[in-house]
Amino acid sequence: MEVGLYQPQTATAWRQVDRGRPRTDYRGGAAHGDLWAGIDLKIENAGFHFKGMVKALQAPERPLYPVRLIRENWRTAFYAHLDAFLSAARSVPELIRCCFGVEDSSKMREWFNALDREERERRHDFEAKFKADYVAFCELPLGSARHISEHRTGFPPMTATVSRRFGIIYHGDPIKPIPISETRELPPEYARLEKPTAVEPSWRDFHIDGKPLFEACREYFDRAQALAVQARALAEKVHGANKLTWPSSDMLRPK
Repeated sequence: MEVGLYQPQTATAWRQVDRGRPRTDYRGGAAHGDLWAGIDLKIENAGFHFKGMVKALQAPERPLYPVRLIRENWRTAFYAHLDAFLSAARSVPELIRCCFGVEDSSKMREWFNALDREERERRHDFEAKFKADYVAFCELPLGSARHISEHRTGFPPMTATVSRRFGIIYHGDPIKPIPISETRELPPEYARLEKPTAVEPSWRDFHIDGKPLFEACREYFDRAQALAVQARALAEKVHGANKLTWPSSDMLRPK
């Protein structure tokens, strides 16, 4: 399966625009390129984990370990990459709001109110114009899957359906995995010929919200990239070369 990962050309082009802008104190005014660096990193991380999902399902050319170890490895890697992908992609719009608009949590309110009036007005303007794109992204099905995984059940609501030889079909999910291997029962006189065969799922075997999982993930990843591109253009229009204050991280400090 071909996976189109994040292309940095757009980010590079925007960094050229930022290059001529003065850089100020890390905790005071931040160059726009510095603010976009973390957002770009999240998108790149999402791409890395998307590719990792594909790689986890690719069996090694020459098995170096027993069947059981190989199959357990695909499960651990696959579901871990899926969880990390959902988290990284969903964080993109939140980072955009925090860096260029208004993040309306109680922990950020004091920081925001301390900004100068002109910057607050620009941020409110960005927030109003970004809202429709933000809401559209948040309403995508994988956004709900990420919320369910992180705040409800501990895993996304996805299924695996693997069809095997002799009409056998296995159903599973992250906490009810499909078998690692299967063994065809033979008559007693041929019992010595029984050998376990690995159950190897394909990327086509996974679904979420009634849609092929990898198709849904590819769309979610593409939408996250498109959202960042749109937000860059909006930030350039609203903020121009004006100062933006680096978001507070006081919430990370012990009280």
